[in-house]
Amino acid sequence: MSEVLKQTSVASCLRNDIVVSERVEADGRLRYKLYDPSNDIGFELGKTEYALARLFDGVSTHEEISRYAETRHRIKVSQTKLVQFESRLLSLNILSGVDGDLEKLRDPATGITYGPLKKYLLINLVKMNPQPGLDSVYPSVRWICSVPFCLAMLAACLISYVYLGMHFGAFQEDVLAVYVHSNQWLWWHFPVILSSIALHEFGHALACRHYKVQVSDFGIGIYLLLATGWVRPVQEQWSSLPRYQRIVTILAGPLVSLVYATAGIVIWAAYGEAQGNLLALSIVMIVASFISLIPTLLPMFNGDTYLAITELINEPRLRQRSFNYLKARLRGAPCETSVRLQRLYLSTVSITCLGWVLVWGFVLQTLFRVFHNQ
Repeated sequence: MSEVLKQTSVASCLRNDIVVSERVEADGRLRYKLYDPSNDIGFELGKTEYALARLFDGVSTHEEISRYAETRHRIKVSQTKLVQFESRLLSLNILSGVDGDLEKLRDPATGITYGPLKKYLLINLVKMNPQPGLDSVYPSVRWICSVPFCLAMLAACLISYVYLGMHFGAFQEDVLAVYVHSNQWLWWHFPVILSSIALHEFGHALACRHYKVQVSDFGIGIYLLLATGWVRPVQEQWSSLPRYQRIVTILAGPLVSLVYATAGIVIWAAYGEAQGNLLALSIVMIVASFISLIPTLLPMFNGDTYLAITELINEPRLRQRSFNYLKARLRGAPCETSVRLQRLYLSTVSITCLGWVLVWGFVLQTLFRVFHNQ
């Protein structure tokens, strides 16, 4: 009786804040990318699944939706299957239930639970599907992805950093002049940071395009005073790449950031004595590029270094699995994990927690010194 009542009751409603974009597979099949802004997570549905999901309007009953599916889309689905499909979409927060509550989900790629701070404090400056732009730009810049060009850029970076080290005393004086003794850096800070992040993420995206992996999402935002960026390749295509190519797509972003810093060093070497806007621009380019690289290079965060390590040791979603293992052990669940993985999971949890404590301790100490000196 309860099953019958459930099937004839009013069904859930497809959330109106879900961002939907289309993607055509190589075989011509149409896929729909559904992005949940409240959790910053994306999902994919096929043409039939998406057509069925759109019938959930919060007014129609399961019986009516089953009838609409057959008459409008020629989709035959029983009410029992419909309820199961509804439960699946509810668990993904694609549909909103009667109470309207939305649970916090975990990004399957990182294991992060996105809380209210990111929801309310993240300002999206750019959010787009970059694939059409990548397809049009790539033929003209294909040479950027060549091995000789990348090696030449690495050599240029190395030479510029050696030059910076040889003139580090003068560089420190200019940093103090720009950041401490004047407000010149304020004019350049956000433009440089945002352009640096945009180029960093473009490096990831272009490498994916080079290996024929489609990119479904490209974004730049500001979280409090910190700029952030992201690129989301189609997971199935990216995961099917050989490990070497996956690592190249990961390292492409940091390489572009290093080249960006090298450009700043070149400007500083050429115009540093002018003591004008170009000096301030070059100093901010160098400092901001290196600072923006720190979070993605520290393995305790889910950045490029962490992702590269998990690919090298062939342990995807390592941090998520490690914390899930620890929670299961604390609950007293039986352990069926090998000794090697147990050690790996415990080491990952320990290094992550220690790293978080050290990083946030350093941030708090820095803020205290700044305000104390003022």
